[in-house]
Amino acid sequence: MSHPRLILFLSDVEGNLTALRQTLRRVCEEVGQPTPEVKWSQSASALTDAGWHVAEVQGMQPAAGRKGKEGLLEEHLDKVVQALSQDFRDRVLGLYADRDNSYARVCFSGPGRPSKALEGEFLDVLRQSAKWLEVETTVLARLLGNNPARNLLAAAVDFGDEVGKGTEKPAPPPEPDEDDRFVEAKLSEARALMQQYLSLQRK
Repeated sequence: MSHPRLILFLSDVEGNLTALRQTLRRVCEEVGQPTPEVKWSQSASALTDAGWHVAEVQGMQPAAGRKGKEGLLEEHLDKVVQALSQDFRDRVLGLYADRDNSYARVCFSGPGRPSKALEGEFLDVLRQSAKWLEVETTVLARLLGNNPARNLLAAAVDFGDEVGKGTEKPAPPPEPDEDDRFVEAKLSEARALMQQYLSLQRK
């Protein structure tokens, strides 16, 4: 079972982890959250090539005395991302991923620009995050685990051959029966009549 993860993507921060921790501590104090640990992650070279430094927030604990989602740092992801973007004066993306529940949330912010956010189905959020980061979806999939889309046949399109390994090819569609051929003939006839009608209208 994988644990929910909160990952921060920062542009051109030159490894300034101390400043990152200070901003995170300030935001946590503002929203009444305990300050978690944060460290640089060994990210894929594709992220580095695209100009992103990856930091992972660790040891997230619910705030004492806070009930429900209000006690979770990911509920304040927009504030975290906006504060980092303002302090570092560059683009920042925050991604919270809960693979086991197929849920994710992302927030993207740049200095002087309104932030963008999306939450919902894990794969949908992953695709949008990859677009904002300008990397392939496979790069984020590997960062979060090798098989982020087990149950989804469509994932083979996004994540390449590794998801589809060991699975059988889908059976070919059945041959059309008499009813199918009748319907197709009627559709063809209707298309021909429509083309004839349109050509008369143009005259």
